[in-house]
Amino acid sequence: ADSDSTGLQLNVANVAPTASISGASAVDEGSVYTLTVGAITDPGTDTRSGYTIAWGDGSTDTLSPAQWAAAAGSFTHTYADGTSEPTITVSTTDEDGTTVLGTHAVDVLNVAPTVDATGAASATVGVAYTLSLANYVDPGQDTLLPNGIVVDWGDGSQSTASSLGDLTHTYLAASTPTLTVSLADEDGSYLNVASLGLAVGLPTPTLSRAAQAAGTVNEGSAFTRSIAFSDGEDSNGDGWN
Repeated sequence: ADSDSTGLQLNVANVAPTASISGASAVDEGSVYTLTVGAITDPGTDTRSGYTIAWGDGSTDTLSPAQWAAAAGSFTHTYADGTSEPTITVSTTDEDGTTVLGTHAVDVLNVAPTVDATGAASATVGVAYTLSLANYVDPGQDTLLPNGIVVDWGDGSQSTASSLGDLTHTYLAASTPTLTVSLADEDGSYLNVASLGLAVGLPTPTLSRAAQAAGTVNEGSAFTRSIAFSDGEDSNGDGWN
C-alpha cells in the first residue's frame, strides 16, 4: 500500500501576561498612595526578569523578582503635588519582551495649607493688639504668594502679609470680633484657615490729682487744686475736662 506524509508547520503565539491593578481613585498631595497588584497570569512558562511601576508623575520604581515577591502585591508612592491626574503603568519583562500588565488612573488632590494664629484673648480700645502667625504647613510643593496672608480683624478692616510673624491692629470701639486668616498660593485661595475670638474692652477710667504744695486759705477766699480725669479712651469726648 502506498502512503503519503505531509509536514505541518505550527506557530505558537506568545500570550502576554496580565494582572489586576487596583487602588483608591484619589489621594491627597503629600499622602502615601497604595497600589495593589494581583497575581500574574501567564499561560506560558516564561521567566520574568524584572518589573517596573511608572507612577505617572515622572518617577518609576524598578524591581527585581525578589523585590517584587517581597512586596506581596502592595506598592506605595507619595505624590508630591496636586492637582494632577496621573496614570500608573505596571510592566514586566520576560524572555519574550516587556509587557504592560495593567494601568490605573488616580486623581491627586490639592490640600489647603494651614497656619497657626495666636494672640491674647482680649484687647483694649486704642491699644495696639498683636496677632502672631507661625507654623505654615502645605502638604504639597506650593509657595505662598506675595501678600498671600490676609488677616480680617473682624471690625471691617484687613491686613496683608507675605511672610509669617507678628501683625498689629488697633481697635477703635468695644466689640467681640472674630479674627480670621486666609491664605493664597499658586493653586488658589483658602478662606478662614485659622480664626481667633477676641473681646475688645474699653480702657479703665482714671482720676489723679496733681502733686501740689500744702497751703492755707482764708475763709471766703478761692481755693484751687488741679485734678485730672481720664476715661482712658479719649480727651474731653465724654464731657470731662
